[in-house]
Amino acid sequence: PETRLRYKVLINLEKYAANVLQDERYKKTALFDPSIKTARPLGWFDCIYAPCEDTCPTNQDIPHYNFHTANGDFQKAAGVILQTNPFPQTTGMICDHLCQLKCTRINYDHPVLIREIKRFAAEWAIDNVREDNNAKQSGAVNKHVSIIGAGPSGLSCASFLAKAGFTVDVYETKSRPGGMVASGIPTFRLTAQALENDVKRIENLGVKLHYEQEIDRNLLEKLQLESTYIYIAAGAQQSTKLKLEGIEADGVLDPLHFLESLKSGKPVETGNQVVIIGGGNTAMDVARTAFRLVGDNGKVTIVYRRTIKEMPADMGEIKAVLDEGMEIIELVSPFRVNAVNGKVNSLTCIRMELGPKDASGRPKPVMVPGSEFEIKADTILPAVGQELAFDFCDPELLRTKSGSYETQVPGVFIGGDAMRGASTAINAIGDGRKVAQEIIDREKIAFNTKPENSRMPKDLSWHMEQRSKRMNPVQTIEKPIDDRKNFNLVSTTISEEEAKYEASRCLLCDEVCNICTTVCPNLAFHSYKIHPVSMQLQKLVQKNGGWEVAQDNKTFDVKQQRQILHIADWCNNCGNCNTFCPSADAPYKVKPHLFLSKEAFDADEEGFWLEHTNEKCILHGKSNGKETILAREEGILIYEFDNNRIVLDEKKMEVIDHEINSFEGAEIELIKVAQMALILSGALSFMEHG
Repeated sequence: PETRLRYKVLINLEKYAANVLQDERYKKTALFDPSIKTARPLGWFDCIYAPCEDTCPTNQDIPHYNFHTANGDFQKAAGVILQTNPFPQTTGMICDHLCQLKCTRINYDHPVLIREIKRFAAEWAIDNVREDNNAKQSGAVNKHVSIIGAGPSGLSCASFLAKAGFTVDVYETKSRPGGMVASGIPTFRLTAQALENDVKRIENLGVKLHYEQEIDRNLLEKLQLESTYIYIAAGAQQSTKLKLEGIEADGVLDPLHFLESLKSGKPVETGNQVVIIGGGNTAMDVARTAFRLVGDNGKVTIVYRRTIKEMPADMGEIKAVLDEGMEIIELVSPFRVNAVNGKVNSLTCIRMELGPKDASGRPKPVMVPGSEFEIKADTILPAVGQELAFDFCDPELLRTKSGSYETQVPGVFIGGDAMRGASTAINAIGDGRKVAQEIIDREKIAFNTKPENSRMPKDLSWHMEQRSKRMNPVQTIEKPIDDRKNFNLVSTTISEEEAKYEASRCLLCDEVCNICTTVCPNLAFHSYKIHPVSMQLQKLVQKNGGWEVAQDNKTFDVKQQRQILHIADWCNNCGNCNTFCPSADAPYKVKPHLFLSKEAFDADEEGFWLEHTNEKCILHGKSNGKETILAREEGILIYEFDNNRIVLDEKKMEVIDHEINSFEGAEIELIKVAQMALILSGALSFMEHG
């Protein structure tokens, strides 16, 4: 079955690439990226995880809510989403869904439409669940937390702290909650009702919101006296000023004020020719909003100094801009705003070419001398970035400590846009959850903002069959392009049956991975099953001229049933496993190397060789050229190294006897024995089935 699957994987991936890349427009924008690799390191054991969950900034248990949705239990699905994301309706509409770019299904046909499933489950719960499945999960805690900013990050932190029992007050400068999500995201992407539903759920937890507050040093000092902790979650609500000749001309509009004015119902005059400067999400929102204002004969143009491929905007928003007919002029930088009688008339641009990569990791744009040209414009919107709009604290004091969200001021934390600069809603929500967890842990409260979920796992045959079938995603419904000259919601929620089908496409890759076993042309990986182990190991320590058994403070944990061995003799280092493995590493380099012959084992510096006959079962190991031996005999393990011998009970991994003749050091740890015992079971499994 794995051999057949391997060929099907490669064929399906080739078809997917061909289907997507046949459109030159999307090929140019690099909207297809077949890599599902993440930053997670690969180790000898326990490499199964869902890359979508790792990629999600708030680490939602995506396979678990897909599982419940596929089974028609939408209430449980919504409950799983709410465990780590207090804004399910909002993010169901606007999340940049980076999780989908790392969905393992991309290797087989198309990624699972994770955001659409979340949106359905969240809306179903609002319509059908009367009880609050987001209620407090802990008793009262005699601790008070003040939060500055009622945007996604501040409210996210508030919700988790309230659920853990804290008293929480949130201070907001504006007259409504939601931060940039409320003021800056157009209604054709996000309805006011969706955000209102999410905020109301948070308020129902007992979170108190204080609006129209002046956030200054006096308030900060007051909150420091009244609060156990403070979380600074103010948004980046000030546009970065573009230094450009003529920028003060009438008709150059602040992009954030432009978006906020329209959401507040204030009319904005743009004229027929609108030019947007920038390539981020705000630039896309501004462009799509302007498109709805310029009329049928108007034109919206985006100029960007790099190529579309380097644009930081969500690729879905770039696609929407292109679909709606706007022009993106690549490799162009604004040079001068031209005005007639103080009113914008055009924008002079200069062409760019890409040079070496800069600090952001993107190619640095360089001006092409003498390449200036003009673009006619009635309105120019420079959406080139956003900055923090507060100055109530010394910026140096707001630097975070290593590995923490805490600032240089004890008890004061920072996250979201206040820490990152302008970012996405889901990043802000994730920061809020993680800050809450840091505060909860500091108070030693038994509450986890990322609870572990369990379900009866599918058997291996289900997983292998699921990976052998091509299942195309549902077709989402959006308003036709010729019906976009309004601010009505563009996208439509998928139906119940569509949600169940789409969720059933999830491979549940937090249960089984085995990708390396299926994509290796030489079948050089072996998947084997173990009984998970968790034990506190012993160690040998020198005492009074001899060696005694003592308890080690280290616990040996291998939690997953399925593990991987690399069959080194069959590997030709092609790197195919590296391409498809969702970890940051290459399985053929990292996984334990099992050699099938003594000659191959002797010729390498690292790896294992199983000497197995009716009379004996011995695993030979080698690390940095030094050999060790682990023999199994009727319930005992015999570990030998450098003329030393340790005998252990196989089940309890406890020392029965030892003979130490030559060892330099004060103690001998036994973790290598525990590791070799598992690799021995894998090697035996391969000999039986390989």
